[in-house]
Amino acid sequence: MLQVAAETFSVHAKSGSQGRTQLGNIASEIFGPLKSSLLLLREGDVKIAILTSHFLTHYYPVSNLLRERVAKVLGLTKEQTLCFSSHNHCVVKLAKNQYHIGQVMPDFVLPEEELTWEGQELLKGFLAAAERVNSSLVDVTVRYGAGHERRITHNRKGWRADGSTYLMREEDRLLLGEDFAGDIDDDAFVVGFFDAKNRPVAMLAHFTGHPVTAFHCDHPLVHGEFPQVACDDLSAAFGGIPVAFLQGCAGDTNSKGLLSKLTPEDSVRRAEKYGHQLGETFQAIARNLQPSKRHDLRLLWRTVALPFREVPPQAELEARLVKAEAFLENCTLGKDLETRGCDGLNFPSNMSLPYRRCLIEPIRDWLKWALAFHRENRLHEAPQSISLRTVVLRVGDVGLAGMPCEPLLGIGRQIKRTSPTPLTLPCGYMNDTSLAYVPDSPNCEDLDYSSGFYRYTKTMLPYQKPAGNLLASAAVADLAASLK
Repeated sequence: MLQVAAETFSVHAKSGSQGRTQLGNIASEIFGPLKSSLLLLREGDVKIAILTSHFLTHYYPVSNLLRERVAKVLGLTKEQTLCFSSHNHCVVKLAKNQYHIGQVMPDFVLPEEELTWEGQELLKGFLAAAERVNSSLVDVTVRYGAGHERRITHNRKGWRADGSTYLMREEDRLLLGEDFAGDIDDDAFVVGFFDAKNRPVAMLAHFTGHPVTAFHCDHPLVHGEFPQVACDDLSAAFGGIPVAFLQGCAGDTNSKGLLSKLTPEDSVRRAEKYGHQLGETFQAIARNLQPSKRHDLRLLWRTVALPFREVPPQAELEARLVKAEAFLENCTLGKDLETRGCDGLNFPSNMSLPYRRCLIEPIRDWLKWALAFHRENRLHEAPQSISLRTVVLRVGDVGLAGMPCEPLLGIGRQIKRTSPTPLTLPCGYMNDTSLAYVPDSPNCEDLDYSSGFYRYTKTMLPYQKPAGNLLASAAVADLAASLK
């Protein structure tokens, strides 16, 4: 018999804490707490914990600490404990020192003293929740349902007439129309756990889209964004039960409003509006769930290698480096129009020059790093691939594919289209995103922010096709294996 226990708790960020920004800016305003949930599942000898949060927990140093400590309380191993983030951008930092993109540390556990105050409170919250859920398991059946929500997100990858691509922020999106959405994954899913008296015990909610409506990189603030609001609404509609949020393959999908010119208060109101809209959709789904035919648990881990292409030609890299150096010089000189784009990246008028600089400096450094393979005759030493530790969790008829990266929506679509489970939840932002964006095959040769994010590392080269499609095929194979 499947058993479940769950709890949701809140952490209130402190005034003066550092927001999600590359410049160390303080979160200017705090619009309420950020919530996290712990869901414990047990079926026979199989026991699994799911940690979800509207903080950014998806970096191995932090997630490993949370998983290890929670697992110890629950009598589990770290591998039986999964950590998911909604990827909410309106947060404060959990670790005092910035993580390094491209440096995957799957076994590193952050020392507790390296946590910020909010990080310490988050850990305390999960440990307290673990103590309570461990003694609160109840027999449940699984139910699930699906719907659609098209009002709040848009595809953030734009194409120009010359075939080049760019990252679409709100200023860019509005040029295509107030209601522009583009190619989005509008699936919304709810998985419910019901006790013997037909009462809901807890729910999982899944949707795809960067929570960035109230986010501005130069002026960070704290807010739960649309996923937290939607989960709160779903919870309230069913008596205050815990609702955990799972983010989909959102690498190229944003909620509308990124870096808008609205006031912080108006941006937050807009995020809450989107949250209530998604909450309405979740509630409609939850009132029409279908029962799962199975009620067993399976958990499968796998390591997936994604190959790189060769180092780009020396002449190409040298030409790009000249342009990057010129861009940085124009930033120093305070030139606005001359610093709106560089090496595939584009910047809106309301992004500060210091922030534009900090987004191009790593790319300049990557160009120098890549050039060194040519100049020092070390092409044979260039990295060949990168590996990701993925997971498949099956809960009855519901399959969950967890990936430690920011997968583009095409990866999630492939998983859903070919999955053997009746309902499948493709999830990014599990445990880690040190590799950041992983494109699917059609998107892996472009230079926009999401497609070409490898340039923010000194360990990665452009992905070789089929790129992230390999994550999809691995997930489907493991979902099939979980049914045996």
